Amino acid sequence: MMSMRHSLGDALRATLLACLLALGAGGATADDEPVVRMHPALAGIDWSEAAEVEVALEDHSYEPDEIRFVVGRPYKLVLRNVGAVAHDMVGGSLFDEKVIALRMVNSSVGRVIADDVNSVYVRSHNNIELWFVPLKPGEYSFFCSLPGHREDGMEGVVRVVP
Repeated sequence: MMSMRHSLGDALRATLLACLLALGAGGATADDEPVVRMHPALAGIDWSEAAEVEVALEDHSYEPDEIRFVVGRPYKLVLRNVGAVAHDMVGGSLFDEKVIALRMVNSSVGRVIADDVNSVYVRSHNNIELWFVPLKPGEYSFFCSLPGHREDGMEGVVRVVP
């Protein structure tokens, strides 16, 4: 019985190690960030030059509710929830990979290196950072999808200019 338990433990450890190696093998850059499929528009971007834009998520409003970005320039969009309840930002086509090239999302609970986001949820008194480069000029609406928030006016527009 002891050898069967020992063999099972060894098998579980070996399986776990194989999974970790498969996930991590070659999966870090010089900056120790996971390698994911990155949009070609992000190649060569100097993220230390990213312009910071802050939007306050207040109780049933965004401040400002109109945001302007320039195509090809890197940005750090900080969504700061100063309200008493959670809010989100649903961007529809704003978060489409043809409109923005997303590099990563930072929050108080960690960082996600990502190339695709549909919406961003921000708990009360927390922040989320979106690092991205706008790609396509146009006007893109966003709103809070939590019950009653959009109806109370929690919506806005992003203008991406050439």
